Amino acid sequence: MNSFHSVQQGKGGVGKSMTAVVFTQYLQSKGAKVLCADTDPVNRTFSRYKALDVAAIDIAEGGNVMQRKFDPLMEIILSTDADVVVDSGAATFLPLTRYLAENDIYQIMADHGKTVFIHCVLVGGQARSDTYDGLADLLGKVGKSAKVVIWENEFWGKVEFDGVPITASKLYKEADKAGKIAGVVKIIDRSQSDTFTGDIKQMTQANLTLAEVIDSPDFSFLAKNRLKKFVGDVFAELDKINW
Repeated sequence: MNSFHSVQQGKGGVGKSMTAVVFTQYLQSKGAKVLCADTDPVNRTFSRYKALDVAAIDIAEGGNVMQRKFDPLMEIILSTDADVVVDSGAATFLPLTRYLAENDIYQIMADHGKTVFIHCVLVGGQARSDTYDGLADLLGKVGKSAKVVIWENEFWGKVEFDGVPITASKLYKEADKAGKIAGVVKIIDRSQSDTFTGDIKQMTQANLTLAEVIDSPDFSFLAKNRLKKFVGDVFAELDKINW
């Protein structure tokens, strides 16, 4: 697709790295060549997935995120026709969103023939409002050269705001009308099933891709089947997006 995908959310611990990992596998399942980078200065979960060959990018200096350190990464992205997936941490959110907007990166990517997608994770539960605010901030900085893919992670409950789904909110409707929304991907709630949650936890804690799980003797036949269903369901959601 010759695309640039950036996973961004100002709230930590909501599933950004899982989003990057599953989405990278989705692109690979379509035969794409994918370059991956992890710019999280605190928790580099994405780069622990050895099978995905993720480059850990140091964007901090003296404990502070330095915007100019994004320049080399952007140069690499502009020079390749591969699809690129970049995971960023919560501490990177504000500096990165400002950097991308102030340096016209979205437009520059488009001028170089790249399609740009920003992946933003929303959750239910106590962090619901924080992730909503993160999405609102992101939509305020995204121009016409990029589109936002919203991931509804139901692990902590239904993703609703003022009693309605995100697609019924004023924020979403206005952004969709402005052409800023690519679509919504739902990771359905399986918290009532200790089988699914246990298998997913085992897979993510071991930093394994689905292909590695299938080849691993540490997972039973039924566990492998459940994880294939989990990943397959997300892939089906991604198939609905107009990439």
